Amino acid sequence: MKVFKSSDFTRSIILTWTVQLSLFCALLIVPLYLQGMKHYTALETGCILMPQALCAGIGMPISGRLFYKIGAKRLAFIGLAIVSSALFILSSVSVDTSLSLIIVSICTLGLGMSFSMMPLNTHVLNSAPRRLVSRVTPLTTAAQQVIVLFAVAALTGYLTSQITSYATIAGEGANPLAAIVAGYGDTFFLSACIASVGVALSLILRKPRLKEEDQLDSGDEPNPAMIMGY
Repeated sequence: MKVFKSSDFTRSIILTWTVQLSLFCALLIVPLYLQGMKHYTALETGCILMPQALCAGIGMPISGRLFYKIGAKRLAFIGLAIVSSALFILSSVSVDTSLSLIIVSICTLGLGMSFSMMPLNTHVLNSAPRRLVSRVTPLTTAAQQVIVLFAVAALTGYLTSQITSYATIAGEGANPLAAIVAGYGDTFFLSACIASVGVALSLILRKPRLKEEDQLDSGDEPNPAMIMGY
């Protein structure tokens, strides 16, 4: 836990967790919506979701090049703004929502994910003290698994509670599909709000400062400019 003494690391890891929470909504809830509401098969759902992975694969090399030019702060801001916009669009889903709108939204999510996750993961490693880098990788990996499990439990629980709430308010004789769709919309809206919090948190990121002890550990002479963070 010593690594959390670094304010740069703490800021970046909290932002990374926020991104993971919002993104796993799309990875979990969109397939449930496609199969439960649109009645697509598992294979058809996988084919529909494939463009998201392709867009993420296209965006990652681009974000990798931009990372060394503009840094993680701007990339995270742009990526999370894209993610939140896509989730806000998905929050308006209905039974009659066109498949083309869903595909465009998930493709946008893939691009936003590529512009936020890769730079943030790199920033997390760069912001950790050098002597603790070997401990940071297992820490971030274990924490990611916890966040994923929490996201699955929290989002599915929230979805179920919202569907039940809408069904209770509507009463008997109402269209049950309306309650289910409203529950999905609220879940997407919640994830969009989480992503919006990430947009705000990205503004407090800063370039990691190389401390004097980190330079001495690497055998280099301390550079006053690097110590000051320039």
